Amino acid sequence: MSASQRLTLQHLRRFSPIDFLSSHYLQQLLDSLQYIEHKAGSLILRRGEQALALYFLLEGEVWLGAENRNRHLQAGSPEACRALNENQPQDQDIGARSDVRLFAVERSLLQRLLNWSEAASYEAGSLQVDEAAESGDDWLSKLLRSPLFGRLPPAQLHLLLGRFEFIEVAAGASVVRYGEPGEHFYVLKQGRAQVSLPGCDAQEPRQELHSGDFFGEEALVSGSVRAATVTMLSDGVLARLSRELFVELVRPSLIPQISSGQLQQLSGHGKKNCLLLDVRLPMEYRLGHPPGSLNLPIGQLRQQATSLDQNSLYAVLAEGGVRSELAVHLLNQLGFEAYLLSEPSGQPPIAA
Repeated sequence: MSASQRLTLQHLRRFSPIDFLSSHYLQQLLDSLQYIEHKAGSLILRRGEQALALYFLLEGEVWLGAENRNRHLQAGSPEACRALNENQPQDQDIGARSDVRLFAVERSLLQRLLNWSEAASYEAGSLQVDEAAESGDDWLSKLLRSPLFGRLPPAQLHLLLGRFEFIEVAAGASVVRYGEPGEHFYVLKQGRAQVSLPGCDAQEPRQELHSGDFFGEEALVSGSVRAATVTMLSDGVLARLSRELFVELVRPSLIPQISSGQLQQLSGHGKKNCLLLDVRLPMEYRLGHPPGSLNLPIGQLRQQATSLDQNSLYAVLAEGGVRSELAVHLLNQLGFEAYLLSEPSGQPPIAA
């Protein structure tokens, strides 16, 4: 396998415990993999460190424990089918004896997918709604693949799905209106809907929602009013969750956190390009900020997201309060890897 090639499902099944995944969840894992290369003589993993990801050897040979001892591991061997860093914290140094290629998978993602594979039957059964059997659960499968629900533990997800309320809506009905307070989170089970933003020209294309798409969470995350109007384009069925249940069951998982120690480990060994992001207003940023942090106010985040690097990890500074939490959620929804920095960066702020 050359450096430009990616794993196939068949090849991915050779690794453990990945081989326990069903085909549906194996594909999700395959789509999330990151590929990493190390030159001969470089240190891959350091003893004592904590890692958010599991690293598997694809090509080449590594040494274990100490470079000059006769403990080597060759890609393709039975022992190489398991992660190099199963134990946490890391129990030994691991380095590249030759040029090597690895793939990395987020620990928590793999654990969620393994749990879902073992208990896959709960997804539709937990809803206790006759319509689910009649129309299939495509909407539910799409929802469970979304970043919003992908971080929920299986037990919590099972509880959440059982608390959905299903309502029928007619074509032309406004489900949420711009400027109103947010009272519910919605998932479109059947039908089509359209999102209208204030100030948009009537001729501009508008976002259309289909079965499995969700809306209404931003107002519940931020505590603000609705930022758009959603109108039904056809008769349909909505699954909705009250503000109280959303805040209790969903909101905590929307804001993943990372400590300054974990951030330093990821960036210090070149495993990930990590950036500090400050989403406060420029005037607040100028009063004091960690050196090297990037200022991108929350109000400009959607418009300027295309200028951000998809391969970088973004640690959002907590000084923005609710704005910082909303920024983490929005970035993850847009396909970035973002966390709320749970501790100070360890560097004194500077004024600009």
